[in-house]
This record gives sequence, structure tokens and C-alpha cells, in this order.
Amino acid sequence: MRRRIWALTKILIKINIMFIVMGGLILLNGYLSKASGNEKEVEGVTVKKGDKVKIHYTVSLKDGTVFDKSKAGKPLEFTVGNGQMPRGLDRAVRGMKLNEEKKVTIKAKDAYGKRNEDLVMKFIKADLPESFEPKKGMVVKLQGIGGTIVDIDETHVFLDGNHPLAGKDVVFDIKVVGIE
Repeated sequence: MRRRIWALTKILIKINIMFIVMGGLILLNGYLSKASGNEKEVEGVTVKKGDKVKIHYTVSLKDGTVFDKSKAGKPLEFTVGNGQMPRGLDRAVRGMKLNEEKKVTIKAKDAYGKRNEDLVMKFIKADLPESFEPKKGMVVKLQGIGGTIVDIDETHVFLDGNHPLAGKDVVFDIKVVGIE
């Protein structure tokens, strides 16, 4: 009888040790996965060149006129430093942290560039498709060239190939909502 009790006690001790070791491994594994840095939401992570970021933004003129803004739930995504965004915006997000907000004024040359009057072109109406009805302010592509119709006379359509914000300083309100 004593042998049975002793054998049973040994088994119970082994089971307890096994549970303690397993519990410790589970806790240790959970701690290591959080501490590994795989989650970019860890406090202190900042945007750097090569990161894929998600931002909510509003771009406006200095007088407060809003030109464009991200839609709720649809942040703008881009890779920092690869030339997808205006240089000033790209620079502005560097060093920002997750959920940080910033308002920055960007000079024309670092935003949408200087205005180039050579990009205002004149097209002969008769050379355009008959079904095309040009209207001032319309954004179109004429003979493969994109732009905004800025003027129309009896025989011509004038197309401005500059970005609408070219030559203007702009204000970006930025909030970083994702860093990968």
C-alpha cells in the first residue's frame, strides 16, 4: 500500500512539474512575441525612409481653402522616400510616431512644383472629336496630354498641364495611422 501511495505521489509530482514548465513556456512565449518588435504600434517607433505609412491628411491653401482630404476609413498609403508623394510631404512624415498629428506648410517647389507657363497649350477645336464638348475647369486628356481646360474661344481650347496647386504654398494636416 505504501508503494502505491509513493508511486502515485511521484506521478502527481511529475504532473505538477510538467504543468509548471508548460505554463512558464506559454508565459515566456507570449512575452517574447510582444517584445520582439514585430508590432509597429510599440511606443517610440518613428517613420523612416522605406517605411510604408498610412496617413489621414487634409491639403489646403494658406487662406484655409481645402483642396483635398483623405476619406474616413481610407487613409493614403505610400512608401516613404520612393518619390510617390510631393517631397515636402515625404519629409514631413519622417520622424513622426503612430497616431501623431502635425500641421506643416510646404513651399511650392517642395509641394507640387513651380508653375510652368509652357504647359499651357492651345488645341484647335476642329482637331478634337465632334462629340467632345469642352467646358472651362474640366479635367481632360487631349491628344494624350492631361490637364485642366482654362479657356475656350471660337477656334481653340486652352489646356493647362500644370498641377492645380503648382506654384502655390500648401498646408498639410497629417495624422499617421499606420507604419509598416
